[in-house]
Amino acid sequence: AEIGEAERHHDMINNPNAYNLHRFSFDHVYDQDSTQKDVYENTAKAAVYSTLEGYNATVLAYGQTGTGKTYTMEGFKYNSSDPVRGIIPRSVEEIFKYIQTSSNAKTTFMVRASYLQIYNDVISDLLKAGRTSLQIREDRKKGVFVEGLSEWAVRSPHEIYSLIQKGAHSRATACTKRNDFSSRSHAVFLVIVEQMSAISENDKEEDLIRKSKSIKVGKLNLVDLAGSERVSVTGATGTRLEESKNINQTLSALGNVIAALTDKKGRTHIPYRDSKLTRLLEDSLGGNCKTTMMAMISPALEAFFESLSTLKFANRAKNIKNVARVNEDVDQKALLRKYEIELRKLRQELETKNKSLIDKRVIFQLEEDKRKAEEDKFAAITALEVRSREFMIEKEEKRKLEEKIRTMNSQMLVGGQKI
Repeated sequence: AEIGEAERHHDMINNPNAYNLHRFSFDHVYDQDSTQKDVYENTAKAAVYSTLEGYNATVLAYGQTGTGKTYTMEGFKYNSSDPVRGIIPRSVEEIFKYIQTSSNAKTTFMVRASYLQIYNDVISDLLKAGRTSLQIREDRKKGVFVEGLSEWAVRSPHEIYSLIQKGAHSRATACTKRNDFSSRSHAVFLVIVEQMSAISENDKEEDLIRKSKSIKVGKLNLVDLAGSERVSVTGATGTRLEESKNINQTLSALGNVIAALTDKKGRTHIPYRDSKLTRLLEDSLGGNCKTTMMAMISPALEAFFESLSTLKFANRAKNIKNVARVNEDVDQKALLRKYEIELRKLRQELETKNKSLIDKRVIFQLEEDKRKAEEDKFAAITALEVRSREFMIEKEEKRKLEEKIRTMNSQMLVGGQKI
């Protein structure tokens, strides 16, 4: 007969030598009674504040399929009043709450968001339809980035919720024996927060370069990995089987990178380029980043070996040493700086046009007065000509009358004499 959980636990206590004992030490452990708020407050909140201080930060969910990674990262609803909302919506709320409470006349913020998936080792933009097969590039100042990935400027949590929902509809999911909505791709939601000290309107454009420490750029990577799978358990066939192979291969590459980074002998080569995922997470694993890994496991007996493997994986990852630094003025062409310069140019151009407009208004008024004066002059001349003609007519009529009178008088006789 099958041994029950209680009997097995009792047997382990009484016969400890009959079992292999595994001990692990982690920063926090959550059970079925833990809330989404507990997970965020204790595990993810510090990463969000690191981003607001100008650091790169990553929160990464790893584990077997069906263990709640997507639920932990996203939750079910994108609503600030939903108690089971996940890390992503809570992080977004935290960022905008910070901006609202910390913003002043001397500080300007810009928040941008991107959303991508790695499906069968092909990177796609979840927010721009048709953008697939994107390539990973590396820049001395920007670090590792995805070329052609769209960035969306956002001004409120609601706008980010809309982007997340849009991306979630595009993400590859499928039904397996272990999960009705199994994620078939690795998803990364990226939030970039730029903050810049305000610059006096009297400063010249060249003064912007001297104030290099006025800009901080924090990047927050929120990573929901596809779960590792045993084909015999998930029942994957056909397309699902190919997906499983790619998922497991990518996670294996991730494990190799972590193993290389934690090798006590010290390896000179770290196999970041073995997969798109490890290449993308290069800064998060041993680079300029504050990384938090969450390991999800299942309480099911049939998942014991996957759970043990996950715990060993997370335990190794704890030993990775990252060197995080504040991204202070990483690029003099940072978007906020470019916006500020462009705005100043536009304001100066507007001021010049306003001044020019005022000058033109004066000219227009003078021309209008001249036109009216010329019209008045023409009217006066016309009236004078009319009056002159009338006068000449009257004068002619008077002459005719006088002539008539003289003629008539010349014909009159007085006392037998001519007058």
